[in-house]
Amino acid sequence: MSERSRVLTAACAGAVLGGIWGWLYMTEGGRRLRDRIEPGFDQFLDEIGQARATGDNTKAAIDEVRQLLTDITHVKQSVSAE
Repeated sequence: MSERSRVLTAACAGAVLGGIWGWLYMTEGGRRLRDRIEPGFDQFLDEIGQARATGDNTKAAIDEVRQLLTDITHVKQSVSAE
């Protein structure tokens, strides 16, 4: 894809997104649509946050198990060396 095509694609995408934004925020129909979809979108964002927190907690638990296994391996090696 040439640079000219990329610029034209970006300009068209910007125009479309700008038109959608303008309709959503500048018209009565857009306001009604926002009022209908915002609660679902907020719930979706809350669920994403909860999933991220769960992932963070899982990562922390895995790190603790890894550290515990490393400690057990070191203890086993030091006992075997004696």
